[in-house]
Amino acid sequence: MRKKPNTFHPRQNRESGRFQRPKPDHEPLLPITGRRPVEELLRLNMKPEKLLVLARERRGKEANILTPFREAGWKIEEVERAKLDLAAEALHHQGFVALIRHFPYRTTAELIEQAQAQSDPLIIALDEVQDAGNLGAILRSAECAGVVGGVIPVHRAAGITAAVIRASAGAALHLPLARAVNLAHALEEFTVAGFRVFGADQEGMQSLYKTDLTGPVVIVVGSEGRGLRPGVKRRCEALISIPIRGRTASLNASVAAALCLYEALRQRQV
Repeated sequence: MRKKPNTFHPRQNRESGRFQRPKPDHEPLLPITGRRPVEELLRLNMKPEKLLVLARERRGKEANILTPFREAGWKIEEVERAKLDLAAEALHHQGFVALIRHFPYRTTAELIEQAQAQSDPLIIALDEVQDAGNLGAILRSAECAGVVGGVIPVHRAAGITAAVIRASAGAALHLPLARAVNLAHALEEFTVAGFRVFGADQEGMQSLYKTDLTGPVVIVVGSEGRGLRPGVKRRCEALISIPIRGRTASLNASVAAALCLYEALRQRQV
């Protein structure tokens, strides 16, 4: 009996001689869900691959909602709810889903250069924060507090996803973000550039409210479970703690970040 011919033709790696399965032509599109986050794309002149809207939006007064997107040259598709729900990846969409190719991360060097052009720049750095809700909440607080940029690790940390953008109420689209393969090395780059680096750690011996956070500053917040890693702590000028009088040992990462950032903002307004 003749064998059925193999119709799969893998590509051969010329250096190793091994065969490799072809990679997909395109990476999955990132859905930006909800009317407000979609409008943030418009304000930032970030044109998506296409905008999916619920078919009812084309009727009556609701049709005017789409006018700014059409004027910006966006490709708009009116779809039924089932298709919109699928594209939104189970996130609440309010009848709007914009699909973008990728999130526009900066490099650490670009972030430093951009920050140095501003007065008293404040940077937030996150050490392995893995919960999308926490990351979104932190970015929302950071943007509201006037933070000029943020750094998140590439590995063992949440990246910018639809859920994070949604949790940040669109703030993640306004805040320049860099992804660092090695967060400790990135913090060293900030130190060399003239920034003071402070780590928020409950074991820190220096109170948040007795720390000078004016001038170029990076505030580092650790993960929900283990806090700051030893290598990251060593890159900090000081470890600062938030006074706690209750029985609970520590604060949620997003709450701790908000308290630190707004104390820095308060000092800048004195």
